[in-house]
Amino acid sequence: MKKVTLIVRQTEISKVFPSGFQLLSEDDASTLDAIKAADEEIKKKCGNFPAKGFKSLLQMVYHPYEERFYKQVAIQAHVKSKLFLNIRENPKMPLPKDAIIILIPQGGCQTDWEEPVR
Repeated sequence: MKKVTLIVRQTEISKVFPSGFQLLSEDDASTLDAIKAADEEIKKKCGNFPAKGFKSLLQMVYHPYEERFYKQVAIQAHVKSKLFLNIRENPKMPLPKDAIIILIPQGGCQTDWEEPVR
């Protein structure tokens, strides 16, 4: 097992989880696995997903058919040694121990915007 920290910068989620999610994951867990685990914690605490128009965090940030993050999603991952991880290009890569992921579902700097698959 390894610890992964997922910080979500989205108003409705940040209100309920201001410190993000401290997740215990399998050794081969990826960013997608971390997001799914966060969705489970959100479901336990909130019942329904708190952001209107979405069923889950994964639905909000990830295109399921093209297997990639939406263009408007800002995502960054690193380990404490400041090694940055290219998870945007490879969201299924196993995360190292103590990885920190910062996820901004609707990054304000993006000019390209995609409607999430419903």
